[in-house]
Amino acid sequence: MKEKETQLVILENSIIPIYEQKAISGEASHEQAVSARELWAWLESKQDFSTWVKKRIEEVDAIENTDYYLLHKKMEQVSGAKYLTEYVVTLDIAKEMAMLERNDKGKVARRYFIEAEKRYREMKLIRARAKAERRLFTDIIRDLLPESPNKKWAYKSFTDLIYKHVTGYNAKQLRELYDKPTDYNVRDLLTPQQLKDVLKYESIIQGLLQLGQDYQGVKAILDNPQAYLPQNKIGRVSDAI
Repeated sequence: MKEKETQLVILENSIIPIYEQKAISGEASHEQAVSARELWAWLESKQDFSTWVKKRIEEVDAIENTDYYLLHKKMEQVSGAKYLTEYVVTLDIAKEMAMLERNDKGKVARRYFIEAEKRYREMKLIRARAKAERRLFTDIIRDLLPESPNKKWAYKSFTDLIYKHVTGYNAKQLRELYDKPTDYNVRDLLTPQQLKDVLKYESIIQGLLQLGQDYQGVKAILDNPQAYLPQNKIGRVSDAI
């Protein structure tokens, strides 16, 4: 596994932490994963971790580098370095492992993972839609805005305007807030609801551009729709955002 493929970012820290990572296959991103050790600890199994995890991996027919991968952590000790083997499993495998506990904690964990799967499925659909809508948004900006020396910055200006309305921060500030590099995709930091709000703002801006508004006009209307839109249209804009 390449180093960047084994980096885990915590997605939610509820009863059992769920992480987001590159797909184990390396072909896609935003795959959710669980530390088998953290699952084992929460389930309070009476077996030692090594015995428990190997048994569960075998029982669910999990395939290494498809359903799980091994992560070797270096642990510094007084007597010298020791390597601890961690099992990182997909959310689906974690659900099956929890089910095999056949007790109340196993049932709770399984329900928790099922609900998480529903949320992430929705997130995946929203992200796919957002990606397609973003292409349309950039095409409209390219086609409708007049040529000028500053046109190349137009998309950044509009997206920063949207992020400010949705989150209170522009793209640069969001990256700094979450300690992300300058090329990090800001949309990956947004919640599903925030992504939905971004899509609504993009749709509104597309309509305003088609009506001949420039950036300053769009900003003025979004900042204070009551001052610029007819009374019967204010409600529509408010409902949309």
